[in-house]
Amino acid sequence: MNFKAVSFVLGKIFMIVGILIALPVAVAIYYSEAQIVPFIVPSAIMLVLGLILTVKKPQKMQIYTREGLVICGIAWIIMSAFGALPLFISGSIPNYIDAFFEACSGFSTTGATVLTEIESLPKSILFWRSFMHWIGGMGILSFMIAILPKGEGHSMYVMKAEVPGPKAGKVVSKIQNSARILYLIYVFLTVVEAFVLFAFAKIRFYDAVTTALSTAGTGGFSVLNNSILGYSSAKVEWIIIVFMFLFGTNFNLYYLMLVRKFKLVLRDEEFWIYLLMNIGAIALITVNIMPIYGNLGDSVRNAAFNVNAIMSTTGFCTVDYETWNTFSRCILLGLMFVGGCVGSTGGGIKVTRIALYFKQTLAQIRKTLRPRSVTKIRMNKNVVDEQIVNGVNTYLVAFSVILIASTLLISINGFDFSTTLSSVISCLNNVGPGFERVGPTGNYSDFSILSKLVFCFDMLAGRLELFPILILFNPNTYKK
Repeated sequence: MNFKAVSFVLGKIFMIVGILIALPVAVAIYYSEAQIVPFIVPSAIMLVLGLILTVKKPQKMQIYTREGLVICGIAWIIMSAFGALPLFISGSIPNYIDAFFEACSGFSTTGATVLTEIESLPKSILFWRSFMHWIGGMGILSFMIAILPKGEGHSMYVMKAEVPGPKAGKVVSKIQNSARILYLIYVFLTVVEAFVLFAFAKIRFYDAVTTALSTAGTGGFSVLNNSILGYSSAKVEWIIIVFMFLFGTNFNLYYLMLVRKFKLVLRDEEFWIYLLMNIGAIALITVNIMPIYGNLGDSVRNAAFNVNAIMSTTGFCTVDYETWNTFSRCILLGLMFVGGCVGSTGGGIKVTRIALYFKQTLAQIRKTLRPRSVTKIRMNKNVVDEQIVNGVNTYLVAFSVILIASTLLISINGFDFSTTLSSVISCLNNVGPGFERVGPTGNYSDFSILSKLVFCFDMLAGRLELFPILILFNPNTYKK
């Protein structure tokens, strides 16, 4: 382990986070709020720590897989710990563990909350909640790589630890340029959504910006108590539906469209599976809830909104789907596991992994019927490397172990089975809402301190694809 290189990179991350934490001060000043100190204090601490860690650049800056994973895991934990301070110092969330839960939920783009009253909070605090989603959506390490004038060490190993999916890819030859391109696309889509919500849906500029930030990060924090339902606008809902779908799509496809490689986009298997699953779920739920709403238009809109909110793991709410039939709720539960595409800001297991599991099953069936046959698993007409297949299988095992262990720990609260299981599934897949107590009209405030800490672990582990967090608990990680 190259401790000096790890400390140096963490120092740079701390300085970036320190600057980002200070940005909501502009919102506080604009709205004449007194909430300045809650942002200045953690910002100053992060900047000082960053300066201390970067005062001397190490001679050896070699960063490989192990260092990349450790940097990623520690950075996200520290970022959440300091990101909770504005919520705590301002008194918006008086209990620090609750504030830490809210920050973990924000940065991991989960959207689970302990707050019961939102609209009375200062606008700067509400902006920070949505801004945390936006920061966490593409990742702070990817942001660092994108803005630094020159990549330090092996940037690929740092970005690989943070980018969701079985394989961290590059849209161009240099990883730094890839990060910049993806961030420009991210910023562009965010600005477009904010503009459309403000100009065409006619909601307040502040609401348009915060909603766009939350949608882009596929997080789900809203500035209204009733979430998106509070706008009482079908136009707002349809705009958000479109952008939830877009942010759940692999961003590499947008770059391919920009360079006019449309054939590569059209033959992308993951996108077609994502699209067909989305449409199929909407169709099935629409038919199932028609008797509840009485007309096709409302049924389609409500089905489309909740399918995309769950599948993209955004977690916005417009209706209480607890009133829906078991069939529709089971579909939503399944979509919680699937999540968005690789290279998107969505959570979940990811569509590519689900596709690979299905293809492995078919390959094993063919192998059983014809033992001497050679079976190869392909995605986009390319043979999938065996190392990737093994990594996907290892991910499923680790995911299952964490799911079971977390569920057992959460069950100590004595809540009903649906609440217990769905809360863990929701946090581990970065969805936000679950069922019963943690459904669209509920929250996580009633859980014990232990449970909230378990949820924090699940949210960060789920956002970082498990291993950057798990590796921190392995003593061999820190050996030279």
